Amino acid sequence: MLLKPNKNADPNLTIMAISAFLLKKLQKNQFEKFTDLRLALVEHHKDSVSLLEPSLEFLFILGLVEYHPKNDLVEYTGS
Repeated sequence: MLLKPNKNADPNLTIMAISAFLLKKLQKNQFEKFTDLRLALVEHHKDSVSLLEPSLEFLFILGLVEYHPKNDLVEYTGS
């Protein structure tokens, strides 16, 4: 669960890389179901699923996404 890669880390398995993947997906569709994001990550890289929640938390801190628990939706709020 690294923010940036080091010499021992797979660069595709960092919070920054997964956050970028999620942002690209959310920019296409402003709303995505949480389970759909998880499935997209499995297709992208099966080992990256454990980084879904920390990546979404990172994007939330940056003010780029919001979570709507009633509908289980993640909303892209960035410009």
